[in-house]
Amino acid sequence: MGSTQPDIATRRHALRTQARAARRALGEEARAEAAAALSSHLADRPELAGARRLAAYVASGSEIDPMPTLHALLARQVEIYLPHIEHALPGMHFAHWNGDVQRLKRNRFGILEPMVDTRDLLGADAIEVILLPLVAFDRRGHRLGSGAGYYDRALACRAGRHAPPLLVGVAHACQEVEDIPAEPWDIPMDAVATELGYFPITTATES
Repeated sequence: MGSTQPDIATRRHALRTQARAARRALGEEARAEAAAALSSHLADRPELAGARRLAAYVASGSEIDPMPTLHALLARQVEIYLPHIEHALPGMHFAHWNGDVQRLKRNRFGILEPMVDTRDLLGADAIEVILLPLVAFDRRGHRLGSGAGYYDRALACRAGRHAPPLLVGVAHACQEVEDIPAEPWDIPMDAVATELGYFPITTATES
């Protein structure tokens, strides 16, 4: 990744701080209700329910929980994949998960991921739909992640072209901000889903 101009970096840091504070302020009941509402907006969408392979994540901290959505999609025979960071491989890949929490272990960052053989890992270009965890988002399709850059590098296959994979950011509605200053390596999302609904991004990347 290239260098970030100080004013852009400062603005992005402030937006991350703002959105994380809003997310942490949600109570446990509100988070559970948001997860259920998210599933109601996503599980029946044809682009998700009709996908062969869909990638998501295991919620960490105050992230919106996609598990109700994933279990509904598993019941529709959609193959679910979760992020996997392997010492022996560069970057982030995706590992198949059958819905059994006993097959999840914590990686070096404390995030749960499936226990699989590295030969079975897939790149983002082999996935049809990816549900992206967010720290902040805007309605132009820009997202802020944790800042580690794993998703940015994994999604480089989408630079300058349309789906697949279809990129759907998922977050609590309170994580929306007015405008995120974009960096050259940012890949715009195709849609955002929150507890309030599913919102296609009309300004997503065009070829």
